Amino acid sequence: MPTLPTDPNLDHLRRQAKDLLRAAKSGDGDGRRRMQHVGEQLTLAVAQLALAREYGYQSWPRLKAEVETRRLDLAHKVEAFLEASVQDTTGRAKRLLEATPEIASYSVATGIVLGDAPRVRSELEHDPGLAIRVDPHTGWTALHLVSGSRWHRLDPSRASGLLSVARMLLDAGADPNVRTARRGFMTSLCCATGNASAGMSNEPLIRLLLDRGATVEDRDLYLAGFAKDGNGCLRLLLAHTPSIIDIARMALAAPISSRDAEGVRLLLEAGADPRRYQSDDGRPGSPIYDAILSGCSVEPIELLLANKADPKAPGPDGRSPFRLAISTGRDDLAELLRRYGANDDASAGDRLVSACMRGSRAAALEELASSPDLGDRMTELLREPVVRAAEEGNTAAVGLMLDLGFPIDEPAGKEGGTVLHAAAYAGSADTVPMLLARGANIEARDAKWADTALGWAAVGSGERPSRNPAADWLATVRTLLDAGASTAGITLSVDDPKAPSPEVAGLLRSYGAGSAPTG
Repeated sequence: MPTLPTDPNLDHLRRQAKDLLRAAKSGDGDGRRRMQHVGEQLTLAVAQLALAREYGYQSWPRLKAEVETRRLDLAHKVEAFLEASVQDTTGRAKRLLEATPEIASYSVATGIVLGDAPRVRSELEHDPGLAIRVDPHTGWTALHLVSGSRWHRLDPSRASGLLSVARMLLDAGADPNVRTARRGFMTSLCCATGNASAGMSNEPLIRLLLDRGATVEDRDLYLAGFAKDGNGCLRLLLAHTPSIIDIARMALAAPISSRDAEGVRLLLEAGADPRRYQSDDGRPGSPIYDAILSGCSVEPIELLLANKADPKAPGPDGRSPFRLAISTGRDDLAELLRRYGANDDASAGDRLVSACMRGSRAAALEELASSPDLGDRMTELLREPVVRAAEEGNTAAVGLMLDLGFPIDEPAGKEGGTVLHAAAYAGSADTVPMLLARGANIEARDAKWADTALGWAAVGSGERPSRNPAADWLATVRTLLDAGASTAGITLSVDDPKAPSPEVAGLLRSYGAGSAPTG
């Protein structure tokens, strides 16, 4: 195995990969053998992967990251470390610190983000202005930095230190309501709730900020609504919000988009008005439409309606909530909307889609017979519903839509993936084999990431979307692998922000993906 130079050059490595590809394409036996060790296709990506494996790294991105890390001087490493400590979800900050331990003592900023209370106490004694000074590069104060630190999760032993540092800064005059000059003009509380939305809630620090006068804003409530903590963070914020009716706009969008009935209830009981609702993009919207589009159950939608949400307010595409309910096969919601005054304005196309989503072939054929022009619009009518059915694991609905003429390999989702991509990402273990049996192209690539259904399934296993209550990513991935899906593009890199679940990663390794040792 070749050894990576102490001072490697990425351009030189790129040229090596191109030379390897050129040799393999020209018939050089050694070059072809080296590439076929990791993949069958003679592409630059496979050549780069082969070269990375030969140097002892799982993937080209991992080799590239190592080269970049080695070439950084300490100051640049510290900058990368601080950035990763407040933004990265792959553990890069921890790896940087392990590789270069001197980062910890480099500056007061590294002491703050690591919760080094003795270091920060000493610095404050010599420089009290540290507590209120704004960093000209980031626009953050020290309180922003400690509030945004993810080291309470990266190394739980540092949690108490982070809390102590935050308390010291507040005692020294730090204002929790000062906004950053950059990055969306965030407060320290917003840095902390942003962590919570990424599954890294530091509740003791959030409580400290609130007790010291941090003002809860709409964005804080919105971010807290995504925390995977049983709404603990949201409850804490609500307890410190004197009048939620004056601030809550986008807050409801979080539990609506995550189908969290309890979160909707908490906000409504605290005084959130659905008539002032804003969607995830911060624009005025229809909470009922968004709730149906998100796949909410009856409970949160009825809560919204009972609190005066407009049952007729259309979505951004102009469709009414009733039409959307019908076209997604949600007759239960259509009936609920009728009880609250919605009109039946469903079109023939909506009723056709409804029949498909219910798996009713007879009703679908009846709609087609009564409105023959629907046949000419079939692909566009079914483009969105077939993805939804695949994501929900509604195999009967997907099969019926294919029977009615939706092309099986037609780009269907927003990212240009096929129905197979959608089913694989959602872990729809029954739908995937049906699609393969009907001739779906297992190596089709989406338009955004140029990835296959296997790649989507791997990502889905880590992100765990919840549209399919019976999702089984392990079975889905095994089905794709057994059907011959190529693992050439699967790196299993530790730097991958969209890593598969440990179980799926193990299965992929058993089929030869990411089998090279980690660098």
